[in-house]
Amino acid sequence: MDKKESFLAEVLCCVRFPFDREKIRMELENHIEDRAGDYEGKGSDREAAVNLAVRDMGNAREIGQALNRQHNPVLGWIWLITDVLAVLMAACLIVSLVLPSLSSLLSFNRLDPIPASDIVFRAEVDKKVKLDDMVIHISDVIYDTNGDLSMDYEYFDTRLWGAGWTFSNIGEISDNLGNHYSEGRFEESGGFVSRCRQIVSDFSAEADTLKIDYNSYNRKYRLEISLRAGDKK
Repeated sequence: MDKKESFLAEVLCCVRFPFDREKIRMELENHIEDRAGDYEGKGSDREAAVNLAVRDMGNAREIGQALNRQHNPVLGWIWLITDVLAVLMAACLIVSLVLPSLSSLLSFNRLDPIPASDIVFRAEVDKKVKLDDMVIHISDVIYDTNGDLSMDYEYFDTRLWGAGWTFSNIGEISDNLGNHYSEGRFEESGGFVSRCRQIVSDFSAEADTLKIDYNSYNRKYRLEISLRAGDKK
């Protein structure tokens, strides 16, 4: 073992807190290398320059004992445990914030399908509107044997992790015959993409066009959906 390694080993054996030893070693090595560089600049060869630099550092045991007092093992363990607890608390906080959103993101719940035997008329629709950061996509309009008109749609916040508002009312429902309908029933399945169904009772079987007018808190849209393009059974 050369003089530098012997010096470093003797210093570090006095430092009882193990997690600080590598940092201390690097600092001492840097001091030795800086000093050795000065000697090499004055004409000493590499080995002689390092040995002179080690000599200038002083007594290894005294340095080690002084460093051990600075890097008190009791305080060192307290700081280490505190750091670990801080990391764990931060991780728990991140999990508590992200996990519900991630769970919602990975939720693929769907609405219960309407039995085919109950469907009189079905129109596949691809109508999209955007209100603020919310996207609403109407996908299906179904008229059943009970005279109910079901409008299936989904909505999501484009900010991904944004806390968007709940879109629970698709708008005022009317038809081309001048009939206006109450909001009716509402169904929803959770998830990052919320899937919804609004059901209007006693919808006119003679209507050719479904009209949807939304106007709430200065958010507006108007849609007209042709019912002639659907499949009648």
